[in-house]
Amino acid sequence: MSGKYNVKTLRPCVGGGFVIEAHFEKRFSMEALCRLLEGIAQCSEKLGVARFSHEGCTFTLYRSGRIDVRRAESEDEAIRLIDDIKPIVEAAFVEQL
Repeated sequence: MSGKYNVKTLRPCVGGGFVIEAHFEKRFSMEALCRLLEGIAQCSEKLGVARFSHEGCTFTLYRSGRIDVRRAESEDEAIRLIDDIKPIVEAAFVEQL
């Protein structure tokens, strides 16, 4: 993996486009992330996962900082969309232990 967010295409998505995996450099506090995304996302602190839609793509954010973007047309589009959501979710980042 290389480049911004260590983006890589995993496979074609059933709904069109691709499933693209990326990574933030920091982990999430799921308590903070679920609070930030309340009313926008399905979120489980216990499972460490949040899921929501943005511009026709489905985002799955994991406690580890991993992001899956479904239905993205390209890695470049996924990077642009991640750039869009980062200011919203970065308040939930925690330092790595």
